[in-house]
Amino acid sequence: MAGGLWERVRGWFGADAEHVTTCFLPEPGSAPIWPAQGYVRLWLAEGFLARARGWGQDRFPVLHAGASLDFGTSGQVAFTSFSRPAVAWAAPGDQVDFSVTPLLPFNGGIIEIEAAVYEATAGGPLGTALQLVSGFAELLGPPLATAASVAKAVSTGLDTLIGAAGDKPVLGVHHALTSPGGGGQPVRAGHLAVVHAAPGSLPGELTIDADGRLALLVDGSTRRLIGVDYLVVRVETRTEHDVWLSPALLALVTQARLARAHGRLAAFADYRAEALTLAWTSGDYVESDRARIATAIAAALDPGEQGAGADPDVALTDEVLAHLPAQGDPALAGLTLPDLLAR
Repeated sequence: MAGGLWERVRGWFGADAEHVTTCFLPEPGSAPIWPAQGYVRLWLAEGFLARARGWGQDRFPVLHAGASLDFGTSGQVAFTSFSRPAVAWAAPGDQVDFSVTPLLPFNGGIIEIEAAVYEATAGGPLGTALQLVSGFAELLGPPLATAASVAKAVSTGLDTLIGAAGDKPVLGVHHALTSPGGGGQPVRAGHLAVVHAAPGSLPGELTIDADGRLALLVDGSTRRLIGVDYLVVRVETRTEHDVWLSPALLALVTQARLARAHGRLAAFADYRAEALTLAWTSGDYVESDRARIATAIAAALDPGEQGAGADPDVALTDEVLAHLPAQGDPALAGLTLPDLLAR
């Protein structure tokens, strides 16, 4: 369950909603993602803080952002980051485009998206916290179960620090996407924008221009926003994962191949079983893809090929993926982990 800084920002956004304009702009041609049929990743696409022009060298923005979604038996889990954007956001249209979450499996239900920008100083509490949090950056990616635990601990610590310091976001947004057919905004690719301007006060409609930047649509033409703070989070969706073998899976498959090549058949069997079990149970992938990955690993680590080595001209990942079944392959129907382990 989400907590800590996540809940603080949600409360702040609810109290400040009448002073900001928010909208979700679907990517043209994008289709909704159905439960257990795809993945979501959030990117900080763009940001501008008018006040940043007057900041000295010791002041800079920091971003708390992430997504909260159903994570299997763990329930609703928040995957968040706390980082410093690469640019100062002192010029409208500064494009950042860095990921704020890893690729997350959409298992259904509601995805809550949150982003908040704070003003930090090099020697202040937020600046110090940023330096400490940066040491956990490598733990905020797969395996996602570990990333969620680390993010929760970091969020709780940041909440305590920000609560004591009394810092409030310069700008923030909290938005929900839901499974198609639920009556709300369906999960799909697009841009979530928040502008520090009261609803109805902008001279045109918010849109994304041909360069992928936030703009106003006025009398049929687009123009950039000026003089107001804004933040844009891009929602990326995929029907298939972009990394089929996680580092942990790749390590196990590699160890299995090495053990077989050196005739250590008992070790090969152990590594093979561990790789299949991890693939079948990994929370990094939607359920249907777990069976596909496990099947590919089982085929690549066929016990009948004892003593065989990997093709030196083919990358190990490519060799495994050559066996990856297509989505909806009838051979996967009714398949169980014991079936694969017994092959």
